Amino acid sequence: MLLLPLIASLLLATAPRVTVSAVACQSVADCWLDEEAKPIKRPKQHRGKPLPAGDCGKKLKWLRNRLACEQSVCTVTFVGDRC
Repeated sequence: MLLLPLIASLLLATAPRVTVSAVACQSVADCWLDEEAKPIKRPKQHRGKPLPAGDCGKKLKWLRNRLACEQSVCTVTFVGDRC
C-alpha cells in the first residue's frame, strides 16, 4: 500500500513541467525567458538573434528549459538539470 504513493510521486517527478504564457507568437523567435525562466515576449534587443545555448554558469535557465511556440502562445518545458 505504501508502494503506490511512492510510484506516483516518481512518475510525477519525471514528467516534464510545462509553463504556458499569454504571450502570442508565430514562432519561437517571438519568445524569450525572463529571470525566473517564465516565457515572455522577446525583447527588442534580442530580436533576430539566436536563442542562448545555455551553460552550467550564468545561462543555466537556458540549459534547463526548452522554449517553444505551441498553439500560438509561448511555452517553456522544464527538461531538467544537465550540470
